[in-house]
Amino acid sequence: MRIHNLILLVLLLFLNQGCLAQYVPPKVEISAEKINLKGELFYLHRVEKKQTLFSIARSYGVASEAIIKDNPSITSGLKEGQVIYIRVEGSIPSTSIPEEVLSHEKPEQIQAEHIVRWYETLPSIAKKYGVSEQEIAVFNKLQGNSIEVRQKLLIPHPGQSLPLNVVTDGAAAVTEPKLIEAKEKETESLKEEIRLKSRFYPTIKAKLLLPLQANGVTQEVSESSGTNNFIEFYQGFLLALNDIKDSNPDIKLEVEVIDTEQTDVESIISSGRLDNADILFGPVYREELESVVQYASTKGIYVVSPMDPGSGYLAKNYDRFFQVSTPVAYQQRGILSALNIMSDVTLIYEEIENGTDEIAGVTMDILNSANIRYKQVSYNILKGRSILPSIEARLTKGAVNHVVVASNSEAFVSDVLRNLNLLKTRSNYEITVYGTPRWRSYESVDINYYHQMNLNISMQYYLDYNRENIKEFLSKYRALFLSEPSPYAFQAYDIAAYFLVNMWDNGSAFLENASVYKREMLQSDYNFIRESEGEGFVNTAVRRVIYRSDYSTADFRGFFR
Repeated sequence: MRIHNLILLVLLLFLNQGCLAQYVPPKVEISAEKINLKGELFYLHRVEKKQTLFSIARSYGVASEAIIKDNPSITSGLKEGQVIYIRVEGSIPSTSIPEEVLSHEKPEQIQAEHIVRWYETLPSIAKKYGVSEQEIAVFNKLQGNSIEVRQKLLIPHPGQSLPLNVVTDGAAAVTEPKLIEAKEKETESLKEEIRLKSRFYPTIKAKLLLPLQANGVTQEVSESSGTNNFIEFYQGFLLALNDIKDSNPDIKLEVEVIDTEQTDVESIISSGRLDNADILFGPVYREELESVVQYASTKGIYVVSPMDPGSGYLAKNYDRFFQVSTPVAYQQRGILSALNIMSDVTLIYEEIENGTDEIAGVTMDILNSANIRYKQVSYNILKGRSILPSIEARLTKGAVNHVVVASNSEAFVSDVLRNLNLLKTRSNYEITVYGTPRWRSYESVDINYYHQMNLNISMQYYLDYNRENIKEFLSKYRALFLSEPSPYAFQAYDIAAYFLVNMWDNGSAFLENASVYKREMLQSDYNFIRESEGEGFVNTAVRRVIYRSDYSTADFRGFFR
């Protein structure tokens, strides 16, 4: 019996040694994310399952004590998903944690200090650090959950941001609903303060410049508008004027419609017909618009570009210019805000002869600036080679693969989606696809692919026909014009309703401070910003549309900054 027990003991010892020999500690990868805090450089490391303080310290080549000193909250142990500071070698410590952190009421709650970049949104920042939007908003006492470029944000650790109670300067605790209400009142107070300094218009004088007798439009305009019928834009504008007068009986409007097809823009300018205007809507063609903007700037007249997303460059030099259509860079940034540094991202784009396609270049810039790592595949479908193995080599089994297809080529998109669908159905890869607004107009692409891979697109305009205000618009438009409205009609209605009502209610204050006046309209949202002081206004708002597997679509509205 003793011999039997001895044999068992030896076997157990042998097996334990074998198990220990097979144990491989979890790999610790050096983070690609760095942050500058008060002149000191830190890695932002996200703790993964089974990682220890010792293994992390060894991988980064620092002492465990140094990590603890910069992260007092980890004295009670590391938590999976927690983000910690790790000082970059050669960075000379001035304090154990940044000055802003030390001065805060509860320093252990803060994981980072973040400076908002132009392409970032509150959702993208929240996902980047693994916290909720509400936690950041409450912790930084954000006004209406809005953020500004170059704004400094303190990022709390998940679950440690006082979601229900915020204490400031020794004051009593304020609950989140009360805080939000206070911020909304603060916004209204700011608007009222601006309004009191405003110059009000006894009569708003507007000019609408449209090619009403045109048989067609240039390619750059037709791509953004999706229709050739400017008459429908005019009709949508007229419907807006009727509704504005019904809702504002005292409003005084003088609106002149100028046909730029019948009379060329240079003749219109030289005739002086624009001189007494407060605001101009149009022209629609880029070359004509540029001439009008140059002239209007000498007269102090505001100009709205009503359709062309490519005319935003004019805002760089003219402070009274409004770019209504959201530029491509902001549209792409809106959709990529769904990704973060932890996402498994693959970028697919088409090879072209003269460098990189514009949309692919914009996408790379946004991903690189956000420190989002990505694998990339580029190919030319005309080469006739199979790209399937190359795409599969970039995908990960057992994880969500976020595949960004940066292309507006219908043939290329169709080929990519066909390949991705094969990988999804045959090899069980989990794939979510991110595309461009142009995809909604494709006729040769199988729309089933969109729903099967939860296509995400970011659009400057989108119509939800279940909304009551859309139903009301349709009813009125059909009754007046005996036809169905196109996107042109909705676009015109939104523009007229937004600008003319705000001008009447708020006078010159609105035109000078448009960034304060965010608004959801029928087809579009308006969130105007000045990218730099002295420039004109550019709309940055988008609507994010997701194609669901149940063949429905989800519409997420939001003001992206």
